[in-house]
Amino acid sequence: MANYVADLQPELAVNYCRLAVVWTDDPASTRAARGELGATFPFLCDHERNVITLLDIMDTTDARHPDIAIPYTFVLDGDRTIFKIYNGWWYVGRPTVEELRMDLRALMSRRQDWWYANTPPPYAQRTRL
Repeated sequence: MANYVADLQPELAVNYCRLAVVWTDDPASTRAARGELGATFPFLCDHERNVITLLDIMDTTDARHPDIAIPYTFVLDGDRTIFKIYNGWWYVGRPTVEELRMDLRALMSRRQDWWYANTPPPYAQRTRL
């Protein structure tokens, strides 16, 4: 999480992108974690674990520790449709900052006012006077 705060948070501030975290600790621990990390994005508290149940992302393999969330990352489009899902059950399944950058770049490239291709933007068409 610290790498997202250090490397991605400043970039998101100048783009049309947002980051939010669903944290499964109690509200006080959630606030403390957000403060310790220096995050400016929202940490949503799910200490009753309703969201992980609704999304069906609960680890059911360990009877001694029920109600453990599998760490997922969802990349959403502006209308909140899912663009990409990362299953972080294993550490290597969690997205790097660069992977999230590339996902956000792909989403931004869908905008009509974004030209990140080899073709010139519409305003670059030359007109003769």
